[in-house]
Amino acid sequence: MKISVVFTLLIATSCSNEEELIENQSLELENTQLEKTELTPAELLARTTCSETSFPNLGPSAASGQVSGCNDSSSPNNIGTLDCRSSASFGGYANVGGGFGRYRLTGSTDRFDGTRTRVERFFNRVNRGSNKSTTLNYEFIVDEVSSGRTCIAQVHAEGEIKEGLRKGRTARSAVFLLYIKKANRRDRLGREIYTAEISESTNPFVTGSNGGGTRTTTFLRNITQGIRYTLSCKTGYDNSSMQLAESTVTISGGGNTRSRTLEHTYTTEGATTRYGAYEACDTCSDDRFQIRIRNVQLCRTN
Repeated sequence: MKISVVFTLLIATSCSNEEELIENQSLELENTQLEKTELTPAELLARTTCSETSFPNLGPSAASGQVSGCNDSSSPNNIGTLDCRSSASFGGYANVGGGFGRYRLTGSTDRFDGTRTRVERFFNRVNRGSNKSTTLNYEFIVDEVSSGRTCIAQVHAEGEIKEGLRKGRTARSAVFLLYIKKANRRDRLGREIYTAEISESTNPFVTGSNGGGTRTTTFLRNITQGIRYTLSCKTGYDNSSMQLAESTVTISGGGNTRSRTLEHTYTTEGATTRYGAYEACDTCSDDRFQIRIRNVQLCRTN
């Protein structure tokens, strides 16, 4: 049997080259490189399952913020519990063609039990432990972005802070969010260019007095309107004796892959992953956001 091996190398010399690749070219150029690594005993014992079938109930705050008519499909294309807080006509979740689930938002000054508009799904949390993690994978296409920014994936730190800054306090809010926003330019085909950025809580937000924290925002990559990308979002704890929290965000497509690993400044008892759409510009005339998501998978290690 004759075996042919073809290696294709693409060197992107500018952002404009990346943006002008069409979707089929993007898919052909996505490669996975496997390297030999020496595994630690903890990694050798790790077990990963990717058949998540049990999903949480809405908590009291989320349940009280749900909007009438903002309902899930009876047989959704995407997995996870839907948290639907969008009162506008352009809002909510729907199954659409190609196996996608569509998430729409309209920015609003309304607050839903204190939070901005959102149409998100979420999973049971991963509890702290050596080498324990969850990895969210999905394909997505961004169709429309408001003049604000919208989160398409986030991880909430939960419970008591066991290591790092503000140890002993109870964490609240996200440990990081992945945002999409306008870059205010277009490619040569007239498609909008968006920016994907990571907002990390470098000083944790906690409950009680003096509970405010700070976030640091960093650029991840550009995203082109209407092009299909793949997101991988891993969060959990390392295999050191400290069991420190860490996350890795990777987006592939447009001819390349961009990834960033976050070694968080604090470690809590657990972490919960959410995805979909959270917040849009509250006061702009350009206030709508839409994303399509398919092939959602949550893998749980240990």
